[in-house]
Amino acid sequence: MKAKLSRMKHHLQLPEEKDQGELKSGIENEAPEPTDDETAFRALGFEPFYFENERAFRKRVIYPYESAQDKQLVEDMKHIHAFWQDDLQDHPLSFAGKPLDRLLFFDTETTGLSTGAGNVIFLIGYARLMANGIEVTQHLLESPASEAAFLSGFLDDFHEEDYLVSYNGKSFDWPQVKSRHAFIRKQLPKLPAFGHIDLLHSARRLWKDELPSCRLAIVEENKLSLKREGDVPGSLAPLLYFEYLTNKKPHHLSGIIAHNDQDVRSLISLYALIAKKIIYPLEDSASAKEHLAIGAWFEKLKKFDWAERHFKQAIKRAQQPLPTVYYQLGSLYKKMKKPDLAVKYLDQALMEGTFPPIETWIERAKLAEHFEKDIEKAYYFAQQGLSILKKREKLGHKANLLAYKKDLNNRLKRLEKKRHS
Repeated sequence: MKAKLSRMKHHLQLPEEKDQGELKSGIENEAPEPTDDETAFRALGFEPFYFENERAFRKRVIYPYESAQDKQLVEDMKHIHAFWQDDLQDHPLSFAGKPLDRLLFFDTETTGLSTGAGNVIFLIGYARLMANGIEVTQHLLESPASEAAFLSGFLDDFHEEDYLVSYNGKSFDWPQVKSRHAFIRKQLPKLPAFGHIDLLHSARRLWKDELPSCRLAIVEENKLSLKREGDVPGSLAPLLYFEYLTNKKPHHLSGIIAHNDQDVRSLISLYALIAKKIIYPLEDSASAKEHLAIGAWFEKLKKFDWAERHFKQAIKRAQQPLPTVYYQLGSLYKKMKKPDLAVKYLDQALMEGTFPPIETWIERAKLAEHFEKDIEKAYYFAQQGLSILKKREKLGHKANLLAYKKDLNNRLKRLEKKRHS
């Protein structure tokens, strides 16, 4: 009841009272006298704040741009920001129209790995690129009874102008925030609309066939050359938080707080790394397989010119024949209505390597029939494709072969009729 009356003060005050500032808005209560248990939180860098007689803790740290690596990261992000303003504004990684300091590199720690009602967020962290350094802000839930204060602290910082950058945040972190907000939404402002970039999807596109896993720690070690020493893994977060709730000793959370801090800062470096590979195809920053994956991504986005650049770079950087690249480029030229180039690269795919994609034979048969007007050649490519397909079946290759077999059989029957008509 006291909390409700406190909120109503703002609506009851007279205009002249508002001008004079005689009454508080009710959004955040005045802090009571400090208590002994705050000392342990302050030792971890957290300061208390209050909302409707509830207490939560917040920490802000600035990491100055001191090392050459830090300064290069800032320059890279400035160039990336300028690029999105001028080109590829609708790319999934673009934040065109937003200031650089509105990017919120965001992560949470929770009491479980599900998004169910019983799962609680106890730590929210985010990093921003500020003029004087990387600012990391963390909000800590003192107890489940203080969830309104905990989330209000985050919402005070988070606005519609922000652009979230996360790692699996679209599937896990943000749905979790929405779920917890739904339980206490009457006490809190509504969640703002915002843009959201999830780097897990990009990492999987580039490295799912290269890395044993696309967990952030593995990507950090293999792609950012960052190996954490003495890190407390996120999987231990629930145990550490429950231990803290049992004995009320905040130092048990120090490891997971440091883990979260590193996570959000790593997201900045990871974003810069992926974006540079995508928007600077002529620089020596991506491998042949990465160029192939990026080219396929651009092709899916119908950015054919960009797809062409990356496929060509994949061919240039390949240390051994990659028939898949020739197939992708030939297929792309077919979509671009450049049949001569499509024929050239599809033929190259059939000559390079032992296992060109089975689709190469199908696409080559189509071009022979409809572009070259050579029914015998079309029949040959379809027949060869079916023969190769049967060999792969014997080797245990099953993926998508049934649909290809049906296509080739139907194509051969139709071409057979044309041969004898």
